[in-house]
Amino acid sequence: MARRYPLRMETRVLGGVQIILAVFHCALALLCDCLFNREVATKSTGHIPVLLTLGYIYWSSPFFVISGSMSVSAQKKPTRYKLTSTIVMSIFSACFSAFGTIILCIAFFSYTAEMKEYVWSDLAGATLLQYLLFSTLTELIIVSLILSWIVRALHHPEETDEEIWDLQRPSEGEDFTGDFREYFWMKE
Repeated sequence: MARRYPLRMETRVLGGVQIILAVFHCALALLCDCLFNREVATKSTGHIPVLLTLGYIYWSSPFFVISGSMSVSAQKKPTRYKLTSTIVMSIFSACFSAFGTIILCIAFFSYTAEMKEYVWSDLAGATLLQYLLFSTLTELIIVSLILSWIVRALHHPEETDEEIWDLQRPSEGEDFTGDFREYFWMKE
């Protein structure tokens, strides 16, 4: 039987947030494509070419989805293979996020500096770049948290199933909060 590692329950939630951020990222990419290529037909977002910005957005979304899916899967059944795979994909996701943060910071600050008058398309472009920057930073923070939890779980000493259940048992004075295991332990 494969050894199971104690991984925090929040890993599954943050994996789901990664997937939602990827979908949000993809939707913003479609809006950027419509605005920068079809509506205004600009060649650059500040000092960064539009194709580089759009390429980053479209190529990073699958990595965010795969990384989030693997985080959810690793939390459900935390074996060494799943945790290692999640680490690899999270590192790719973190690299894409760091690269995107640099690109979007340069694009946003140079794009807003080049605005000479308040035209709706310029304001919409700046807002889209802001949202992309915030979602990329959020992805970077989430990936960092997940990586730290997985590394901590991998370095955790081996525990038997009884020790893991004892760690999750509520103390004597606690009420039932909705988890089946807590209800089970309260009945003893």
